[in-house]
Amino acid sequence: MPIRGVLFDMDGVVVHQRLDFSAIKREIFGDTQGFILERMDGLPEPERRRAEAILERHETAAARTAVPMDGIVPFLAWMETRHLRRGLVTRNSRKSVDLVLTRLGLQFDAVVTREDAPPKPAPEPVWLACRRMNVAPAEVLFVGDYEFDMLSGRRAGARTVLLRSATMKESAHADCSVGSLAELRERMEAEMAGAGGTGFVAGRSDSVSSGSSRG
Repeated sequence: MPIRGVLFDMDGVVVHQRLDFSAIKREIFGDTQGFILERMDGLPEPERRRAEAILERHETAAARTAVPMDGIVPFLAWMETRHLRRGLVTRNSRKSVDLVLTRLGLQFDAVVTREDAPPKPAPEPVWLACRRMNVAPAEVLFVGDYEFDMLSGRRAGARTVLLRSATMKESAHADCSVGSLAELRERMEAEMAGAGGTGFVAGRSDSVSSGSSRG
C-alpha cells in the first residue's frame, strides 16, 4: 500500500526537550519507578490533580527551550512537496505541545496529545491521527524513538520506523530502523519510485518490557 502520510513522536524525533523524567517521578511519587501517566491513573483525585500540575509545569518549562531535532525542518518541507500528510502523536499535554509548535513554527495536519486519546502504547492516538488526516493506518509510517511509539503504531496497523538513538538502538516492534530522517527520506523515495526492498512491511510482535527510565 502506498505511503500517504507520516506520524511522528514529538520528543526525540521532532524536537529536543530537557525533560528529566526521574526528577518528575521523584517529585510526584517519591521514587523513580514505572511510567508517569500510568501511575497517575491510579492516584486518588486530589493527588492526581497535584500530579497533573507538576507534570504540566515541567513540560511547559521544557517547551520554552525546546529546539528542532536535526533534519526535521527539511524533512517536513520535503513531505509538503510530495503532498504527504503530517501528524504528531505524543504523550505530552496539549498546552505544552501548542507552545512548542508555535515557538518553532512547525505545522502538522493532525496533532494528538494525551487529552485527546489514551496515551501510547495504546493504538487509539494513532487511529485518531489517521482519521484527522483522512488516511488509513496502513498508509502511514509512524516514526518514533521509543518502544511505546513502536507498539502504538504496530497495534494500530501502521508501519513503524525506529529513529535510532544512543539509548534506543533496536526494537522488536519496529518494521525498520533508520539513523536519521535523511535516511528515512531516501528509503521513502525508493519505495515511492517502486524500487521495493525498503523494509516498510508491518510485523506482528506485540509485547513490551516495563524496565525503562522514560516517562
